[in-house]
Amino acid sequence: MMTMINFDEMPSKRIFYGGNAGAKEAIVYNGDVWMIKYPKTTRDMTNPKISYTTSPLSEYLGSKIYDRLNIPVHDVLLGVRKNKVVVACKDFTYPLNRDKDISLIPFHDLKNSFMSSDLEAYSGTGSETLLDEVLTTIHGEETLKTVDGVLERFWDMFVVDAFIGNNDRNNGNWGVLGDIDIVDWLLAPVYDNGNAFFNKRSLKQMEKRLNDKASLEQDAFKTLTCVYKYTGLDNEGHQINPFEFIKKKENKDCTNAVLRFLERVNMADIQALIEDIPESIGNLAVMPHVQKAFYLKLLQIRLEQFMLLN
Repeated sequence: MMTMINFDEMPSKRIFYGGNAGAKEAIVYNGDVWMIKYPKTTRDMTNPKISYTTSPLSEYLGSKIYDRLNIPVHDVLLGVRKNKVVVACKDFTYPLNRDKDISLIPFHDLKNSFMSSDLEAYSGTGSETLLDEVLTTIHGEETLKTVDGVLERFWDMFVVDAFIGNNDRNNGNWGVLGDIDIVDWLLAPVYDNGNAFFNKRSLKQMEKRLNDKASLEQDAFKTLTCVYKYTGLDNEGHQINPFEFIKKKENKDCTNAVLRFLERVNMADIQALIEDIPESIGNLAVMPHVQKAFYLKLLQIRLEQFMLLN
């Protein structure tokens, strides 16, 4: 069983992170800067009882699955801080920033700049996820044309995100590392996987759906959508179901990414990863048995779908 790290003794550092997925804090651990991600409360005015998402667990597990598929991903550690289950994500920009102004440039910003060259042809926003616009930017933006493997990375994320159920690979959640004064740019490791694995679903809901084949298939692939949207007069604005998209085999780069995934995936290894996570630590639930069974079942069903679509 893996050891959960107690981050309470780790000093915080005055580095600040944005985003709306929950509270974040920079700490120093083993001489490096790590970003702590806390679970976000789901409390609202209609449901005043305090509950929390399992997004730190989703971030950890999704990132570890990327790693097992040999796709570069940020380093993650699972632990506890301030009596919450948290994930620590190694800050892959900080060591670079110590010597020169090198930083993460999200795809959102590259797309926004690229689209300004032809305002009539594009939506006019870096946030828009129309698939045609995204692919046109990947092929045409000058910086991206100098970076190896951008198109392959996009489709690898498209496929793996479908496998782990991550429905929020938006334009701000991937990018390149670079500097406006240098020529050598490189892909950033995959990061921000916290929206995988139904992180707002309760254990009671998981247990109920675990014994219902139709509900499991719904969750696994029938109703799963990603952030990317069809482009065209008939489909504009409609989010893509990745399994339906893959089934059509209309994009050879996507099909090749499925083949890469099937060559690399090892369910026994992924099951061992999940089983290694403790069910609880002290009075905190980490990954109870029902949750493990639910996640493994969804992953197995999705893998079977990929194999059928191949």
